[in-house]
Amino acid sequence: MALKLSKNPLKSAYAIWFGLWFASLFTLLYPLIYFALSNPKRYRFGHLIRRFWGKLVLLGTFIRVKQIYEEPLDTGKSYIIAPNHTSQLDIITLAVKLNIFFNFMAKSELEKIPVFGIWFRTIDIAVNRKDPRKAAEAYRKAIKWIDAGNSIVIFPEGTISNQVPKLIKFKDGPFRMAIEKQIDILPVTIIGNWITLPDQGIFEGQPHAVIQYVHKPISTQGLTFDDINSLKEQVYKVINNKLHEYGY
Repeated sequence: MALKLSKNPLKSAYAIWFGLWFASLFTLLYPLIYFALSNPKRYRFGHLIRRFWGKLVLLGTFIRVKQIYEEPLDTGKSYIIAPNHTSQLDIITLAVKLNIFFNFMAKSELEKIPVFGIWFRTIDIAVNRKDPRKAAEAYRKAIKWIDAGNSIVIFPEGTISNQVPKLIKFKDGPFRMAIEKQIDILPVTIIGNWITLPDQGIFEGQPHAVIQYVHKPISTQGLTFDDINSLKEQVYKVINNKLHEYGY
């Protein structure tokens, strides 16, 4: 999809600055990123570099992220982290503010981005939903990471819709995975990223305060695959209610 120029030149200028700052920092840190991601034993170090890079991105683009926890997070547990998906900025704000080690599981297109795709060829998991065999491989890789004690971020909407911030129907994948491994679902409501960096085909952006609300984990202990729909509806309601609370 071709990007349309914003009618507001200041918003276009901000988007250009964001892109240049983002790319410049990544290029500067790339040798260190490559070193960290060239060996799975250094992936946790790679995640720390990603957090550091993300903090610099946010600092240089005047983005403030307020993280709110409904209750203290047990950093010793593994979770399926299920946020709403509103902007490509979601990956950065999650990486910076969630103070646990995790892997992203997202669309395979991210793997193909020059240079930046190194994340989804190593520490993260690229999913090609159009190819059942590759999708199954991605699922097995995610299970392997969970068995190693990691958490996984999976956007249950599966994509950034054209009706952001309104939620669209959740997919089964993250809920099936959580039930299979009997680990908690951690809902996260992200508010404001779609204003800062829209993903609706318009080349624009603006500095804006972002809220990242980390909800109370939802246990899957004792649940079976027959409970996928009810678990999915529960998480949908938690995130949707928080969006409504903030007026969206």
